[in-house]
Amino acid sequence: MSTHDPTRRPWGTAKGARIITLSAWTLVAVSAALAAAWWVGMLHGDATLQTPAVVAFNVSIFVGLGALGIGLWTAHRRGEEESATLPRFPGSWLTGAGIGTITAAALAPPYDLVALAWGLLLLACGVMLFASPVLLAQYRARRVRRHSHTRATGVRTRATVTDVHTFYREHLAHHRVTMRFTDREGTQRWFTQTAPGGAPWMTEGQTLALHYDPSNPARKKTLVVDWPTW
Repeated sequence: MSTHDPTRRPWGTAKGARIITLSAWTLVAVSAALAAAWWVGMLHGDATLQTPAVVAFNVSIFVGLGALGIGLWTAHRRGEEESATLPRFPGSWLTGAGIGTITAAALAPPYDLVALAWGLLLLACGVMLFASPVLLAQYRARRVRRHSHTRATGVRTRATVTDVHTFYREHLAHHRVTMRFTDREGTQRWFTQTAPGGAPWMTEGQTLALHYDPSNPARKKTLVVDWPTW
């Protein structure tokens, strides 16, 4: 128990935690940008840039590890899963390296088109990695809303298991299940979904509750199965 209000600390609120982690990732990007820019300058013949390039690279890795620790520490405060922090280290580093490479390639005459292409590639990969947790969270949120809407407004029926393919991922059994159901127009339809990890074994002929959109029963994204639990 603490006698101090944790929300009064800079990292005690979601907004404060986001500002701190974003500042840390910005430092990673800046140091990586300097390292990349000086490295390109060194490749263009300026040997005096080798030492600052190496120092900036080492600083970027050191700051990146620190930012990773801060991100993991404040993940729950920011409303994210800890795993969402992991791609932000390479994402911020590659973004900074891409910006530094592009800047150095554009400013150092004659223009280095090879370095410019590499910079654009690094920048694109970095932005994608850094934004991937947000995009994944948005995708999951849309899927939850879509499934909730189907459960509330769709048709409920029973689907029969026609085939089960079991595979293992990280020593955990997963089931790829093919099912058949009949929509309210009398048409039989088949679809395949992967059961949630840890779901009990299923057998052919078993029936499961299914919700579907009556306006488009063939749309797989709105087929919501009530998977069995232990």
